[in-house]
Amino acid sequence: MSMTRAKSFLSVVLLGAAATLGGTGSAQAAIYTGTWDPTYGGIFPSLGWHASALFDVPDACLALGNGSNLPVSGSCAGFDVLSAKVDFYNIAAPNTILESFNLSPNVIVTGIGLSGGKLSGVDTGFFDYFVPTLPIAGGGTYSFSLILYGGTQAQLIYADPITQSPACDQFPVPNARCGHSANAATGVFAAAIPEPESYALMLAGLGALGFVARRRRR
Repeated sequence: MSMTRAKSFLSVVLLGAAATLGGTGSAQAAIYTGTWDPTYGGIFPSLGWHASALFDVPDACLALGNGSNLPVSGSCAGFDVLSAKVDFYNIAAPNTILESFNLSPNVIVTGIGLSGGKLSGVDTGFFDYFVPTLPIAGGGTYSFSLILYGGTQAQLIYADPITQSPACDQFPVPNARCGHSANAATGVFAAAIPEPESYALMLAGLGALGFVARRRRR
């Protein structure tokens, strides 16, 4: 491999590692995860659900320090929801995921919470609906929608018949069943830890750097 090609390869690898480790947001931002993991209760007594979301928080926003329901404007204008996911499991086997749903991150965030210069809460509207086929979750006759509220809280709203926006106070069908998980979920927010493949990419970049250095000594 020529020196020019080696340098080109090194640049691509290192840029890829930087992008992966830094997340998909802006360069001056921190990536945070939020996780919620309750049992459903109510009409789905065997159902457990685990929700997670990835947030891009501008450093200027984190620099505000402390506060609750801070508007996503000004210093926090670059705040973004990168991804969201809901996993279903049977509470009798909590380590076995039965169904997973990737949600659209295109939701309106109404405010966030900061504590000690770190993300501590997110308020948003409904994520998009999904329909599980599990018998313990209605067997395909119910739709579910994730909502984040109160900073750290989350609920799964259920609806029968299926609807794209299961807001119970807006339900037009008189006999429709609609409600939320009996057990509210309190979220845990933490700085995202790079995935193992991120470290592998970084190590590949370091290996390429060593290769170039050896070539230059010859």
